[in-house]
Amino acid sequence: MVTKTKRVLALVLTAMMASTALAGCGGGSTKTTTTSGSASGTASTAASGSEGGDAAVTDVYDEGTFENIKAAMAKEADENGGTIKLEVWCSGDDAKFEKTRKKAFEEKFKDSRYKFDISIKSSYGEDKAGSKILESPKDGADVFSFADDQLKTMVSAKALLKVGKLFQGNVVANNDKAAVDVCSDEGTPYAFPKTSDNGYFMYYDKRVFPTEADVEDLDKMIETANKSKKSVYMNLGNGWYNAAFFFAAGCDISYKDGKQTATFNTQEGLNAAKAMCHVSEKVGAGFVGNAGTAGDNAVVQQGFADGTLAAAVIGTWVGPSIKNAIGAENVGAAKLPTALIDGKQVQLHSFGGYKVVGVNAFTKFPISSQAYAYFITDEESQLERYKERGLIPTNKKDLEISESGCDIKNDPARKAIEAQSQFALMLRDSA
Repeated sequence: MVTKTKRVLALVLTAMMASTALAGCGGGSTKTTTTSGSASGTASTAASGSEGGDAAVTDVYDEGTFENIKAAMAKEADENGGTIKLEVWCSGDDAKFEKTRKKAFEEKFKDSRYKFDISIKSSYGEDKAGSKILESPKDGADVFSFADDQLKTMVSAKALLKVGKLFQGNVVANNDKAAVDVCSDEGTPYAFPKTSDNGYFMYYDKRVFPTEADVEDLDKMIETANKSKKSVYMNLGNGWYNAAFFFAAGCDISYKDGKQTATFNTQEGLNAAKAMCHVSEKVGAGFVGNAGTAGDNAVVQQGFADGTLAAAVIGTWVGPSIKNAIGAENVGAAKLPTALIDGKQVQLHSFGGYKVVGVNAFTKFPISSQAYAYFITDEESQLERYKERGLIPTNKKDLEISESGCDIKNDPARKAIEAQSQFALMLRDSA
C-alpha cells in the first residue's frame, strides 16, 4: 500500500509536470500538405465546399434540394465503381450509436444509382483524430469527430474540406452561434458542430449533498462524503483535470504564432501544487484522487454503482451510467467547487469546448462525406445522441426541448456547464 507521504509527493511531482502534460493539448505537430482544397464540380456546387460567398439557407432535406444532393452523390459513385465508400472515425463510447445512425443515413439517402460501403471505426476518438489525420491526411478517414481545439492546426495543414455553402447555411441557421464560431477559421467554416459539452464539472448524489450550498466548497464536500462513508473523486494525476487548480491559482496557457506557453513554473503554480497536496491528504478519508489503470470513466461508473462515490469531477459522457446507478432523481450537477489555494477559497477552473465533425480534404467523396457529416450532426441526430448518450446538443431547437423524459432545456448537466463556462479556458484558446 502506498503511504500518504508518497501519495503527496507523487501529486507534487505530477503538479510540477502538468505543463508538459498540457502542452500537447492541441494535437500533433503541423505538417504542411498540398491538396486541391475543393470538391469536384458536380450537380450540387453549393454542397461541395468549392465555392465561397454567403451561405444560402436552403433546407438540405427539402425535396428538390435533397434529390440534387443524391444526384451529386450518384455522380461520385459512378466515378468510383458505383459504390460510395466512406470510412468514419468516432470514439469507442460513440461506436454503437454511430453504427445506428449509419444505418439511418443509408436508409434516408438510399438510391438505386449507388451502393453504400460505410465503415465505422473507433480507433481514433475526438482526442486523437486530428493528430492521426495530420500524420497522413490522404490515408485518414473521410469523416471524423474531433475536439474543436484541433481545427486550426488541421486547417493550416490543409487537411479539412471547407463546408459547402448549402450545408453551411443550415449549420449557421440551426446551431448555437458559439458552436458555429468554433467550427470556423477566420470566418470560413470547416466543421459541423456536434456537442457543446467537451469539458468537466461536478456530478453528485443529492441524497448526500441535498442543497446547492453543500457542493460549493471542496473541503466541506470531502468531509461530508467521508461522514457518509463515501468519497469525492477528482483525478489529480491527470493534467486535463488538475489544470483546474493551476488556472484557479492564476496560471495560464496561451497560444500565439504557433507556440504554446504555460505559466505553471511560477509561484502561482507552486500554490496550485500545495493546494492539491492539501486535498490529497484526504485520500482514503473522503477523497479519491487517481484513476489508476482503470481510467476515469470506469472508476466513476463503478463508484456510483457500488455506492463508494458521492461526487465526481467528470463530464456528460458518464451521465447516463450515473443516472442508472443512483436514479435520475438523485443526480445533481454543478460547476466545480472552490478549493483552498494560498490561504483563500478560490473557484476551480476547467477546460471547455465542443466536439465537431470534419471531412477530409482528400476524400474521394466530398459531397457524400459532407452529407454524412451533416446527417450525423443534424437536429434529429443530436436529439438521439442526447437521449442515448446524454451529450448536450448545439442545435437550437433541441436545446429548447422541455418534455417529460427529455428535458434538455433544464438538464442539470447543461446548467452546470453553463455555470462553469465563465471559469473555463476554451480548448481552442489553448491550442
